Amino acid sequence: MSFGADNSSKIVMVVDDDESVLSFLTFSLKQEGFQVLSAKNPEESFKILANTQPHLILLDIMLPRMDGFAMCKKIHADPRLANVPILFITAFGDENSLPKTADAGAQGLIEKPIMFDELLLQILDALNGKFSLPTRLKFSA
Repeated sequence: MSFGADNSSKIVMVVDDDESVLSFLTFSLKQEGFQVLSAKNPEESFKILANTQPHLILLDIMLPRMDGFAMCKKIHADPRLANVPILFITAFGDENSLPKTADAGAQGLIEKPIMFDELLLQILDALNGKFSLPTRLKFSA
């Protein structure tokens, strides 16, 4: 699903410790023309970020040794990366997810299992400076 945009100059970094999610997102984003950097953990991602400034970061919330919220704050504390949009990915969305997303400085949140068309819309919104609310985040009452 392409929205007619030329994404070839856009670098998206994907950080997820689930190999299947990392592979799916890397493949799907490349199909849309994005350049993709991938990392399985915070340490790998910070090594990549030391030398590269992506246009957007897709960041899993549940990561080993540092959660996505703390990682987002650390990324945005670097003046060089302060304005890079971050979209969280989570398998455990609840009523606290959206406020935590905003408090951490992320631009959006998408729940697993990932519907790529929905994610692509959020990516395009974030690249254009818009905060995207998830369209299907489930909250338990």
